[in-house]
Amino acid sequence: MVVTVSVEEISAALGLSKEELIRRGVRAYLELELRRLNSEIMALYRRYNVKSLKELDEKISRGELSETDTFDDFTRLDFLEAKRDEVEKFLRS
Repeated sequence: MVVTVSVEEISAALGLSKEELIRRGVRAYLELELRRLNSEIMALYRRYNVKSLKELDEKISRGELSETDTFDDFTRLDFLEAKRDEVEKFLRS
């Protein structure tokens, strides 16, 4: 069952302007996304016992970890950290 409710109906029911409701909704989404990204980042950090992408890169460079075995996680971590930075930037503005 799909229930469709408009932003106008919700804002009126909550006593908020449409713009305020949208602003709060976007902020809530960004905060949720930031938590999800941080959770995935921390899981990868724990997998390799590191605290940053740089530390993971250093372990690979020293030969402590195989570049081949860590490639997918390394690129995923790089992507996740960039996305996290972008979400944090939006939250600051």
